[in-house]
Amino acid sequence: MTELYGGTISITQLPSTFIDVSKIRQVPDNQEVFINQNPTENANLDKSLIFDILEKLDNDYSEAIVEHLSDIYPNSESSKLIEKLESDDGSERFISFLKFKPEYTKIEPNQPLEIVSLIGLVRLDKVDTDILVQYNVPHDRDVETYNEEDYRLFKEIIESFNIVDWNLFG
Repeated sequence: MTELYGGTISITQLPSTFIDVSKIRQVPDNQEVFINQNPTENANLDKSLIFDILEKLDNDYSEAIVEHLSDIYPNSESSKLIEKLESDDGSERFISFLKFKPEYTKIEPNQPLEIVSLIGLVRLDKVDTDILVQYNVPHDRDVETYNEEDYRLFKEIIESFNIVDWNLFG
């Protein structure tokens, strides 16, 4: 089990290749950020996993996800819903994906050509909170969609998302 937000939330155990970014640099209090180091040792292709606690938007999933993502991915195609997951805690959980080509102000060697993002949205109605989860997978070539192995891991993370202490939300 991997603990988030000081143990108030837990998810499935992340593989040992995931590193907590807060051990390297400061991360905002409403975020948890991990990088999954690429075995090719090209840091520009490291995968990242980001958890973001956001105010719940009072609209349906398709409108909420567009609004949550508009500032983060301004140059992306719209996200595509993959599946809605059932949960025992009454939360709604959605998984979608999008891909985009990063815009660079300065070209550097080995920069990703395209990024595929698996997006999870956990909607916690009883505390008016949305948890946005992003798994960013950079590619050095054009790709059509997400990798099944990445998807299996991401789905396991979203399914295992568990609130241990509701006091996190005030």
